[in-house]
Amino acid sequence: MQSDALEAKIGKWTKYLQITVKLLAGERKICDEVFEGISFNKDQCFTELARTGVAVAKTLLSFGDAVAKSKRSSEKLFVLLDMYEVMHEVRSEVEVIFQDSFCSEMREAALGLMKLLAQTAHEMFVDFEELVEKDTSKTNVHDGTVHPLTIRVINHVKFLFDYQSTLKLLFQEFETGSDTESQLAVVLTKIMQALQNNLDGKSNQYKDPALMSIFLANNIHYMIRSQAYTW
Repeated sequence: MQSDALEAKIGKWTKYLQITVKLLAGERKICDEVFEGISFNKDQCFTELARTGVAVAKTLLSFGDAVAKSKRSSEKLFVLLDMYEVMHEVRSEVEVIFQDSFCSEMREAALGLMKLLAQTAHEMFVDFEELVEKDTSKTNVHDGTVHPLTIRVINHVKFLFDYQSTLKLLFQEFETGSDTESQLAVVLTKIMQALQNNLDGKSNQYKDPALMSIFLANNIHYMIRSQAYTW
């Protein structure tokens, strides 16, 4: 699926998931109030009454699972972060709605998807770092100006800063008790270092030492200026 189409799908998925969880939370509340103080298995009753809503939730979670397991790409990272963010938002409600043994499968599926999204996104940081360092694009910048790879990587990093709060939550999944801000800084520093290493290699295409220096200076200046603006 093309990235634009996937983003549109995930936008709808996010909306439908939030609506479904809200409706199920309302049904759970009504069920608990109606059967309060009565010697009756209200959890089983809720499961039967909310059967349609549970089926919709199961379909949504299955779709999310398929997206998380599909082929990776640098653009897809932001889709996964959007999905992780909404799953984190509804987590507490999901744990209340599916608190009993009759709904344990749904609860585990929801929490499992959240962990899968976090794990996949976390691994994609490493993938992107390796992709940048090993980039072998043959684009020739004859006049020593900023290389397209530099622009692409910096734009990617800028987008990541729009997800700072989500990334902090994600890093907590793996680095309990540590400084999540420092973890984000480490990840971004590794990406920038990978870019620097690649540019060093690309500079060797210039036979003129002066042009080689100009190429490196222009790209490093672009990186520093962009970091100063963003960070």
